[in-house]
Amino acid sequence: MAWFFSKRKRRKFEIEAKHIEVEINRSKRFGFQFGVLTVELSHSVPGGLSKILPGRTISFHVLEKNLRSYDQVIESHYRRRYYIIIPQIDKHRIEGVKTRIYGIAQEQKWKDVSIKSAIYPDDGDTSQVLLGKLSSKV
Repeated sequence: MAWFFSKRKRRKFEIEAKHIEVEINRSKRFGFQFGVLTVELSHSVPGGLSKILPGRTISFHVLEKNLRSYDQVIESHYRRRYYIIIPQIDKHRIEGVKTRIYGIAQEQKWKDVSIKSAIYPDDGDTSQVLLGKLSSKV
């Protein structure tokens, strides 16, 4: 049974890396930067992010409403960590996005939310390096 869960976690990490690789290829082609955010929830928020349950759980709809239509929200293998890929953004503007998400968290009473960021190509030029930076910061 442990084999199943370790394989499932590995597959999820591969999915995250593939999404980031697609954005790296696009950014290389057009000469853009992009940012990746991790949103990590405390255990005081019941159930993590939820597309269905209202209330004190975090809703994808609330995040998506406050992000651009082409920003991607990806659920991590770790239940309370989510990645947001934000194309065409730099370090200064990503701080504004983080502030907006902290504001949403406070407004929705999500309690403790930790948000970390990495920028391509400043913080790394591969998906593994970017994910490693985000994991080490959290």
